[in-house]
Amino acid sequence: MADTDVKTPGSLHPALLAILELDSANDKNFVYCSVCSHVLTRRGAQIEMQGSFDHQFSNPHGFRFHVGCFANALGCDISGAPQAADSWFMGYAWRLATCGGCHQHLGWYFTRGRDLHFFYGLILDRVQIEQ
Repeated sequence: MADTDVKTPGSLHPALLAILELDSANDKNFVYCSVCSHVLTRRGAQIEMQGSFDHQFSNPHGFRFHVGCFANALGCDISGAPQAADSWFMGYAWRLATCGGCHQHLGWYFTRGRDLHFFYGLILDRVQIEQ
């Protein structure tokens, strides 16, 4: 999980920086913020939740989101207290996930109970995924 107290503004999370340094020879398959191109995670972090990687959801205000699930997104900052109300994933609470570079809202960080299971639901039209 990326917390704002773990890194300085404009820098990458140390764990994400280590991944990038290991993969510097192969600069493909990263997921970036569509606004500032800040590295968020790798394409290989895509996971299936409720049987699928991508989902179409509407919030209580009628806003629709196309969300992709990722095992991690260390380039995101997480904020807010966990909220179980209106969660799209049964048993999971959500917090806001924003870009660690420009602070655009990119999706949600989902956690489940005390077992520390977590994943990120990123809004797919707000990220760039290299193929």
